[in-house]
Amino acid sequence: MAVEDTPPPPSTTDKIIPFSIPNKVPIKLDLEKHNYNSWSSFSLIHIGSLGLKSHIETDTASTNPEWCQLDDLIKMWILGSLCYSFQEQVVTTPGNAKALWDRLKELFHDNKDARAINLNNELWSIKIGKMTVNEYCTKIRSMADRLINLGCVVSDKNLVICTINGLDSRFANLV
Repeated sequence: MAVEDTPPPPSTTDKIIPFSIPNKVPIKLDLEKHNYNSWSSFSLIHIGSLGLKSHIETDTASTNPEWCQLDDLIKMWILGSLCYSFQEQVVTTPGNAKALWDRLKELFHDNKDARAINLNNELWSIKIGKMTVNEYCTKIRSMADRLINLGCVVSDKNLVICTINGLDSRFANLV
């Protein structure tokens, strides 16, 4: 094979395209699950591992075709890691990956206080019902974690009080 027949080395874009964010980020961003902090942490780790954080952290834009292709790829990754209803709200966001990233953060943090109040009320009124003890405690812990994602800390003491408060007569000898 002659030197002229040697294909050019693959571009950065060609090397990165196989890395799909849904395969690396095990969380779908969902307003109902209040999971922005977890989702953004996983996403930043993945995007950073590929050396592409600047696409979502700085307002840098470029007309370089490879930069634009990488930016579009990051937008596809981000959109692919959203629940369907959230995708519908942001798919037409104009601009680069940073604009999409910022829009998601903005949407998630809109009405944060109202969502925190509702979730806190739900936490304080949860009852064990037909759940197993494990399911019940997992649900309470999940609610507390979602409140943390909304900027509200739930003390261990309050978690214990919520847990005991939601038990029924089957657990009367424990309380």
